[in-house]
Amino acid sequence: MALDKDILGTDLYNELSVFNNKNIDELGDIEDKRLLFCKKIAEVFIEHLKANVEINIPGTGLIAPGGAVTGNSTTGTIN
Repeated sequence: MALDKDILGTDLYNELSVFNNKNIDELGDIEDKRLLFCKKIAEVFIEHLKANVEINIPGTGLIAPGGAVTGNSTTGTIN
């Protein structure tokens, strides 16, 4: 599957709903919660990439400063 803004957006919305519509007093230390919020955004984004990125690198036909690139093509995902 390719990257999808709707899937990523929904995942972010669902994961971050725990932070929404809360009194600051309910959250405790606001700086700790801000850091946790940012870490959750990063986690959801990274997991979306790992689950949905498709890699396809041709083995030939690319050009680098030293000349044409040769080798084996590869496909796969990121872990």
